[in-house]
Amino acid sequence: MRLIDKIFDVEFKIFGITVTCFDVLFGLILSFLGIMFRLKLYDIQSGDYVTAFADWMRECHEAGGFAYLGIKPGVSDASTFDYNCMFQYLIVILHYIGGGNTENDMYLVKTLSVIFDYVCAVTIFRIAYHATAGNVKKSFMAYAAVLFLPTVVLNSAAWAQNDSIYTAFVLLSLLHVLKKNDIRAFAYLAVAYSFKQQSIFFMPFIIIMWLKNKVKIRYILFIPLFNVISMIPAAIAGRKWGDLLGIYGNQVSMFSRLSMNYPSIYTIITSDLDKSIRKLIIPAGTIATVMILGVLCYYIYRKKFSITSKYMITLVIFSVELCCFCLPVMHERYGYIPEILAVVYALYSYKRMPVCALLQVISMITYTRYLFGATVTTMWPLSVAMLAIILVVGYDLYRQMQIPEAENV
Repeated sequence: MRLIDKIFDVEFKIFGITVTCFDVLFGLILSFLGIMFRLKLYDIQSGDYVTAFADWMRECHEAGGFAYLGIKPGVSDASTFDYNCMFQYLIVILHYIGGGNTENDMYLVKTLSVIFDYVCAVTIFRIAYHATAGNVKKSFMAYAAVLFLPTVVLNSAAWAQNDSIYTAFVLLSLLHVLKKNDIRAFAYLAVAYSFKQQSIFFMPFIIIMWLKNKVKIRYILFIPLFNVISMIPAAIAGRKWGDLLGIYGNQVSMFSRLSMNYPSIYTIITSDLDKSIRKLIIPAGTIATVMILGVLCYYIYRKKFSITSKYMITLVIFSVELCCFCLPVMHERYGYIPEILAVVYALYSYKRMPVCALLQVISMITYTRYLFGATVTTMWPLSVAMLAIILVVGYDLYRQMQIPEAENV
C-alpha cells in the first residue's frame, strides 16, 4: 500500500463519528469550493434584494440600528419590513457588523444565508448518517450534494433570499424526531416558525407522527410560546403587541395571484382571472388542501405498519410537496425543504435519484424565470412533471406501508 493511502485511511473520531483523513479532506475541499462557487454569484442583484432587502438595510441604517425594531411597518417610509421580527433582528445585527456602510449590505445579507447553507448541509449529513445506519461515505456525499444543489446556491448567493435559515431549523427538528428527542424537535420547529411561516408545511408530518405515537404533541406549545418570546425585543423597542402578533396574518393577505411562479395545480387556470374571482378560489383551494391532508392523516393513522427513518423522510417530502402543489399563492422557493431532503431520499437506492434530480430541474427553471428572465413561458408542463413526482413518491410511501419493518430498508 502506498504511503499516501495509509495516511488517507487513518481513522479518528469527530463528535463520535469515525472518519478517515480522506473523508475530512474531501469535506474540506468541497466546503471551500462551495464558498468559491457562491462568491462568483455575489454581485448578482435580484429583484427581491433591490425592492426589499436593500430597503430594509437602508431603513435600519437610517434608524440607527436597534430603534428600527420599534417602527411600525407600512405607516411611513421609515419601515417597509414585512417579515417576522426574528429576521429583523438579524438585519439589525448586520447593520452593526457593517458599520452602516450600504456598499456592503448585499454581501452581508447573502453571507448570512450562505452560513445557513452550511448548517443545512451539516444537518443533512447528520440525517443521512442516522438514516443509513452510520454510513459515513453516503453522509459525506449528501453533505457535498447539498452544498452544490443549484437551487440552494441560487437562493442564497444570487437571490439573497433566506430560505436556508428556517429550513436549517426544520431539518434539525426532523433530525431529532428521527432520534426520538421530542423536546429538541419542537424547540427547533418553534425557531423555524418564528423565522418564516412556511415552516408550517412541516406540520402535517408532525401531526401524522403524533397520530402514530412517535412524538408527544404537548411540546407543540413551544411554537406559540417561542414566537411570543421572540417578539419581546421589538416590543421593548416600541412595536405594539397587536401589530407584532398580526404579522403572519398580514402576510397571508399580501398576494392574490393563484401561483407565484410555483408549478402547482393553479397554473392550469388562466392568469387573467378577475381579482374578485381569485379571492374566492384562494380560500376554497386552502380548504381543499386541508381536506386532502386530512384524508392522508386518516389513512396513515388507520394503517398498521412499522415506521422507519426512510418512511419519515419519504413522508416529509411527499407531504410538503403536496402542500405546495395544492395550496394557492405558492412561491417557487417554497419547495426548498423537500428539494434538500430529496438528497437523503436518493441515497436509499438509485431508483430514487431521479426524484432528486427532477425536483432540481423544475425548481431551477422557475428560479431562473425570476432571476434571469423567462426561458420557459408556459408553466403547466412543469406542473404535470411535479404531479408525476408527487405520485411516484406517494406510491413509494404506500409501498413502505405494506411491508414489515425488517424488510423496509
